Amino acid sequence: MAPLAARSVPLVGDLLAFRRDRLVFLTRLAREQGDVARFRIGPYRVWQLAHPDLVHDVLVTHAARFRKGPVLQRARLVLGDGLLTAEGDHHRRHRRLLNHAFHPDRITEYAAVMVDRAAATSNTWVEGTPIDVHAQTVRMTLGSAGVTLLGTEVEADVDLIESAIEDLLSAYQLAFVPFGWRLQHVPVGPARRLRRGRTALHGLVDRAITERRTSGHDTGDLLSSLVLAEPPGRLSDDEIRDEALTLLLAGHETTANALAFCLHLLAQEPEIEARVHAEVDTVLDGRRPTADDRDRLPVCRGVFAEALRLFPPSWAMGREALTDHPIDGHEGKVVRAGEVVVAPQWVIHRDPRWWEDADRCDPDRWLPNATTTHPRSAFFPFGGGARQCIGEGFARTEGVLALATITSRWRLRPVPERPLELEPLITLRPRNGLWLRPERRAI
Repeated sequence: MAPLAARSVPLVGDLLAFRRDRLVFLTRLAREQGDVARFRIGPYRVWQLAHPDLVHDVLVTHAARFRKGPVLQRARLVLGDGLLTAEGDHHRRHRRLLNHAFHPDRITEYAAVMVDRAAATSNTWVEGTPIDVHAQTVRMTLGSAGVTLLGTEVEADVDLIESAIEDLLSAYQLAFVPFGWRLQHVPVGPARRLRRGRTALHGLVDRAITERRTSGHDTGDLLSSLVLAEPPGRLSDDEIRDEALTLLLAGHETTANALAFCLHLLAQEPEIEARVHAEVDTVLDGRRPTADDRDRLPVCRGVFAEALRLFPPSWAMGREALTDHPIDGHEGKVVRAGEVVVAPQWVIHRDPRWWEDADRCDPDRWLPNATTTHPRSAFFPFGGGARQCIGEGFARTEGVLALATITSRWRLRPVPERPLELEPLITLRPRNGLWLRPERRAI
């Protein structure tokens, strides 16, 4: 049996070390205990599986043995039973209903909105004045998600949405505190902020649903297809709210974070930045990108993939075992029902066994003629198996087209006095922003 982490203490286990620096904690576990490590976070006994084959077993081969982990179970307080948190038949039924909204043809239709938002956001930048590019990409992608998924402008509500998201993220710690689920009703602290964020977000989506049902007008977005659906495919208003809210938040968060980290990587790597500029200048020749350019920008695609690899928005994926799960190739090691498995993207995406020069940004890894290979589950920023993120194509398209739009006009430089700090909560975000100094390109 793998030992629990040596620093474990009564009641809280490894919670204090985990909270001190989550990314360092998971990396140290893999280094000290190998591909199969054990630790305890409050009431949860946790297994870290840091090998692609073991991750594939959990997410794909034996996915039925597991359900969502504690963090996403707690997220149900805000997101309800949307795709991100739902289980079983409910998840399968809703995914079938929503698949059409993320069909490649529909994503192609969304591309113009994505590019318009990227252009409008970057047009506000002032040369030489440092900007928080993460705040900028959040506004950009929220605007895109509002139009394409809800069919409504959310510009006036961006501050409300961001504040609500901050409230949701602030309650992350409740997932691991002993008896934390009982704290959701207390009138102070993270629980109070969680309820405040939930009320604000529910109100926003409920208004959009009411407006769409009153008008009866199909604007070609996800919300229209849900509200105006005919039986038996019609969902209840609560179900529509859960799905719309889940997709609004998830539909912008991954892209906003990955795009901000893309710009950070380019600011740190002038040679790669020069290749991106040369590519967008050649392919676009001064015009805005379209959906047809998505496959004509391999360096941009490679940089976006490297941002997902080096700064995975989902930095560790949790699953709770429903039945006992013997760990393949590790005799005597069994994840017992009720225990939690963590598949750490942060660790596996940077493992030198699968990635040459693993900590370096190298967009050539992803070129069509690349000779290097990695195991299938050594790269899983969007999860895997039947629960792989439905919005992966949406996020990749917006990320590449927005990156091309921005870099066709701007060069971004580091701000040494504002170094990047990472904050791994439900997603991996920059703490206190990601600051860069824009310089207008002379083309």
